[in-house]
Amino acid sequence: MSHPPDIIHHGLEQARLALWAVINMTNAQLRPLTLRRSLKRRASGRLKQLEIIVRRLLTLMALALTLPAVKQRTGLTPATPTPLPEGTEIVTFPAPYRFGLSGRVLPDVDPAVLVLFPGIVRASGPVPAAPVLARVSALYRMLEAPDLYAKRLARSLARQRKRGDPKPVALPMASAYRLRPELGAIATALPGLLNAALEKWDNSS
Repeated sequence: MSHPPDIIHHGLEQARLALWAVINMTNAQLRPLTLRRSLKRRASGRLKQLEIIVRRLLTLMALALTLPAVKQRTGLTPATPTPLPEGTEIVTFPAPYRFGLSGRVLPDVDPAVLVLFPGIVRASGPVPAAPVLARVSALYRMLEAPDLYAKRLARSLARQRKRGDPKPVALPMASAYRLRPELGAIATALPGLLNAALEKWDNSS
């Protein structure tokens, strides 16, 4: 497989800039407790675009990797945790959020709770900021260590291919025109690059 490596590097840089725009938009660095409903909707839409682009960039990276043979483990020994320096604080965002490479996310509210207590969802007014802040945090971590996540994704793709799963397909991104020109151009080019990189998916050799 061959593809311009500069596209991945440039794409990740543009995604970082776009993420910082979302951080500034929501004042995420100040960890607000609530956001205006319209602001949360706008930030969530932008984050969804960025998540798609970053997943596709990581997939391109993963398809270019050659994974080493998996070593058989004879026994597991518990790892010894490394002690943190005195005075170190572990900072986390206030809500749990898992950003999967598949793009699926955990719901913010248990649907059963909504059935029992439908009044907890307000039609207007500020909404909790925690889900947006946690998505920002998860995406930030991925952009800080793309090589690590690309390796994880490469292993996942290898397992899917070994099982005989259907070849993934990258569809055009309809909302790319809403992005900055640099990032929009990358989002438009990614489906073609991914589909070309996946041409050998059904070849078992």
